[in-house]
Amino acid sequence: MTKILLIAGGILNTLFCIFHVFLGYQIHSLMHLAPPVRALLEALNAGGALFILFFAYASLLRGAELMETGLGRAVLALVSVLYLSRAAEEFFLFQFTPIIFAGCLLVGAIYVTLFAIAPRKSPAPPLEVVEIESVWREHLTTA
Repeated sequence: MTKILLIAGGILNTLFCIFHVFLGYQIHSLMHLAPPVRALLEALNAGGALFILFFAYASLLRGAELMETGLGRAVLALVSVLYLSRAAEEFFLFQFTPIIFAGCLLVGAIYVTLFAIAPRKSPAPPLEVVEIESVWREHLTTA
């Protein structure tokens, strides 16, 4: 089940990344925007596309790390929040588009599920702190 969800999430993220590449071209073609506004929209869109591309890469090629490490669980949580907040934004910031709402809700649900089923391992015990003086003393006596 985990592998299927990771593949589905990776494919959907890839599709959203492709969408944002085409969206970037549309933003670039808007002539009625002031140049600084167009530049800002292009920069934010490019950053978003790279962010989404990372999610696709992590899901498709680094799934075990996503599921088994603390950093991976943090990425799963971040993806979930990103897509669920984007789904909610359809009601407040945009003219509601059912396909975007459903797509974001679906991807958000996939990553919430992955986050929920990812094993919660206790953190590794801290490394022992070795006094530098004892290390030097040992080094000097063997030299």
